[in-house]
Amino acid sequence: MNTSTDTFQLYHYGESLCSQMVRLALEEKQISYVSHHMHLELTGENLSRAFKKINPNVVVPVLIHNDVPLYNSWEIICYLDNHAPTKGTPLMPTSAEGLAALDEQVMENALRGDIALGDNFGTSIAGASTYILANILKRRPALSVMWDYLTKHPDPMRKFAFCVLRLRGGLPKPLYEKFIRRLAVGLADCEQRLADGREYIFGDYTMLDIMMTAHLHRIEDVHLDGILTTGRLPNLADYWQRVQARLSYKPAMTDQHSWEWRAAMDEVYQGQASPFLPLLESALNDQLSDLETRKAAA
Repeated sequence: MNTSTDTFQLYHYGESLCSQMVRLALEEKQISYVSHHMHLELTGENLSRAFKKINPNVVVPVLIHNDVPLYNSWEIICYLDNHAPTKGTPLMPTSAEGLAALDEQVMENALRGDIALGDNFGTSIAGASTYILANILKRRPALSVMWDYLTKHPDPMRKFAFCVLRLRGGLPKPLYEKFIRRLAVGLADCEQRLADGREYIFGDYTMLDIMMTAHLHRIEDVHLDGILTTGRLPNLADYWQRVQARLSYKPAMTDQHSWEWRAAMDEVYQGQASPFLPLLESALNDQLSDLETRKAAA
């Protein structure tokens, strides 16, 4: 690996949720880095022998510093905050109570490999993207995709999932509906947390806001962002405007868009709202009503 002790190198993909989070952290901490922007589904570049030497698990992001690769996005963000504690934005809560709350929120909101798709907010965000991923995969011959994933990918579940996406054009509709209903739970929870007028999830901006920025950006990508204009999530809608206005957002997010992802979005949604938006609105109304009932009974 061509690394330097004075240089951070980031292997990433423009639309990867975890890559977006790490780029936001780098911008917030004002740390420069050498960018290695990869293409995943379109070319299978992450399955190459060269990249397997960098990350045998063939996923992004990978941050390399002092010849040491870091693979987990949450660990990378913690590393950056510890590496430059007085530079840029502090990303960790400062109290024991805040740290405990952060751990709880990470379990609910993170895209974790040990949590099944649709079992928390983060994995449901990823699941909601599968029509876009399938569209990108369809730009390659089916045999090429299946050969790459079946023979080169180390994760049995991902082998199966990506082959299914290529052959079916998406996941089964009931599973996608599960993602949508779980998104409603997460959105309602965020709305409730912001209801006391706080600016960010914990008051001050933290790494959890980095995660939520990537998630809300993805909700926009999958054309479910109409949920923020219904008036049912006024606090979250204002929060979304605030995080987009931060100086980190443009260089970490919109400047890093990948053409194939944008092209797939256009083809899948054709400028229209997601057909699952009504389901999300209905599920959200149920969640908010339940929260209001419990609050009144308390």
